[in-house]
Amino acid sequence: MGQARPVGGSESGDPRVRTARITDRDALAGMWEELAKYHVEIGGPEYRLAPRWRGEWQRFTRTHIGRKDRLCLAAEIDGIAVGFLLAAILQRPKVFEHRRYGHIYDVFVEAGRRNRGVGQALVGAAMDWFRARGVDRVELYTHAMNAPGLRFWSKMGFETTVHIMDRRV
Repeated sequence: MGQARPVGGSESGDPRVRTARITDRDALAGMWEELAKYHVEIGGPEYRLAPRWRGEWQRFTRTHIGRKDRLCLAAEIDGIAVGFLLAAILQRPKVFEHRRYGHIYDVFVEAGRRNRGVGQALVGAAMDWFRARGVDRVELYTHAMNAPGLRFWSKMGFETTVHIMDRRV
């Protein structure tokens, strides 16, 4: 996974997926901020970022770089990050027979780079990573109001298996 993975051809301007580096965190944090703002638009104020979110997010992301059970990928074009994916291998409580599963936290591609296979390449690389670690089931959460996200995940072969419901008190 340390090698860049071409999405298109090998010509300049084609996106490549690679394992993220510590030096990518600032660029990825800017993308995650865009993702968070979108979630506020569709999901409400509980998705607003805390005052010192950037440092917390970078610490969280740091725990996904260089670990055997966590993953942070970057998609780049001409050396510039244009997308990312965060994922991990998690475990259910010991009461379950099948405990290990993959979880994708976030996927983001800059607006001007969407619908060109970048997101698909990020997810494909993550699925290869999970498979290589013996993980046979991957889950994720996407907001019910995120129509583009729901279409994307369906296209990637994901299906709704659980409805998470909430209620204000």
